[in-house]
Amino acid sequence: MSTTESGDLAEKGADIRNTDAISRRGMIGITAAVAGGVAALAGTKPAAAQARQEAPAVLTGTQKGRKFRAFITFENTAHVSIRDSNSRVETVTMKELDADRIVVRTEAAQVCYTMLGRVAGPPGINAAGILVPAQKKGDPVQILGHSAVGIVEAIGSAVKRVKVGDRVLLANTPQCGVCHNCLRGRPDRCLNVLSPTPVIGALADGTQVMQQHDRGGFSELVIPTEQYAIPMYYDVDPVQLSTLGCSGACGLGTTTGFEAPVAIGSDVVVLGCGPVGLSAVQGARIKGASQIIAVEPIAARRAVAQQVGATTVIDPNVDTAHLVEKIRDLCKGPNVQTWSGGVGTARGADFVIEAVGGDYYPPKVEAGPDPKGLISLRWAWDLCSPTGQLSTVSIDQHGDFSIPANQWSNGAKSHHPGNFNGVATLKDMQIYARLIERGQFNAKAIATATYPLDRSKEALQAVSDRTTVGAVIVFG
Repeated sequence: MSTTESGDLAEKGADIRNTDAISRRGMIGITAAVAGGVAALAGTKPAAAQARQEAPAVLTGTQKGRKFRAFITFENTAHVSIRDSNSRVETVTMKELDADRIVVRTEAAQVCYTMLGRVAGPPGINAAGILVPAQKKGDPVQILGHSAVGIVEAIGSAVKRVKVGDRVLLANTPQCGVCHNCLRGRPDRCLNVLSPTPVIGALADGTQVMQQHDRGGFSELVIPTEQYAIPMYYDVDPVQLSTLGCSGACGLGTTTGFEAPVAIGSDVVVLGCGPVGLSAVQGARIKGASQIIAVEPIAARRAVAQQVGATTVIDPNVDTAHLVEKIRDLCKGPNVQTWSGGVGTARGADFVIEAVGGDYYPPKVEAGPDPKGLISLRWAWDLCSPTGQLSTVSIDQHGDFSIPANQWSNGAKSHHPGNFNGVATLKDMQIYARLIERGQFNAKAIATATYPLDRSKEALQAVSDRTTVGAVIVFG
């Protein structure tokens, strides 16, 4: 680029910092794809190189005015069907790129069950206990989705973490590294989650558009801040990588993360075998648990749980009244002599992961014993040993449940709540991607169906019906 051209861009407030067409990593990738057999010597594997070749850098000096298609959800009444919901694919015109944001050409985006509440839920109190006001005419609408994988096409002038040409995973929780929580060892509770979410573009009629959780993945382009973007260097298919953006990492975090990592030789109970629970089962297996008990009403999901590491599977609809007692008996071990390492009468699992939650819609397959999601929370507490670790990661329960006050005030169980508890995004996403690449984590088991953008409602319906374990929106 000439000095004159550079000056012109600066005068216009250009929003791409890296105007050398493509990053060094991206250039290596394209060179490797052309060179074929030389790819390994360049340090980039053929699949990753091909992906970069198919998504070159955008060479324009500005991003303002770019048009892209996205699945947008508008205001809905309570409990409207997914088919009849006011959600559809629209064309968005992008506003000028902010200095701390990037433009990602989407390859795949995970469909999370929790999105159903946004598609067909009314204004009110959300899962975080925050009041969501009624949408008024002229208010911004949202692009659905909160995890995606894609190729960086442009970066703002202040971006440092990624370069044009990088493949990135957009995680459900950022890690800025500088906020109060990040600096105190809780990056899973990073405070730099923007609220309210900024506007990134507009519809043809002028309606302003935001992204769900500031990174709406059901879109040809995602425009997040750099804190959400994790560069990915492993040779893993984008569909499989996308499972890590939310549910895969959430489940793995409960069993391998820094909050309550499963100990070798331990007893683990996982309640619920959707994408989160199945990921927790695999994490427990990877960490060396000796007994992994999976509780799930859907027969097909129990079968998957066995395939990925569960040693015992239980239908909670069978002998429901004695489920806790049955599982506690399975965890008592051969030795009850307390003077020689035994557990005595204090039976229970060393680690319990609750991943059930409440139902947005009734399933079209086997239903669990409690659509409100409260029974599983109480089971989780009762199943945890007196000195065990309890992680709860589900949402949208309806109502309250009680715990004996003396246990709450003077017990020794450790409770770890929250969707991403235990996940240090910048470090762990690389580890999880390597687990996929090496065949240690079966991402295909939780990415069981793919849909193009125009069939987003079908994808959401399949996830709602539980007729598939997990769905992914794919592009290109």
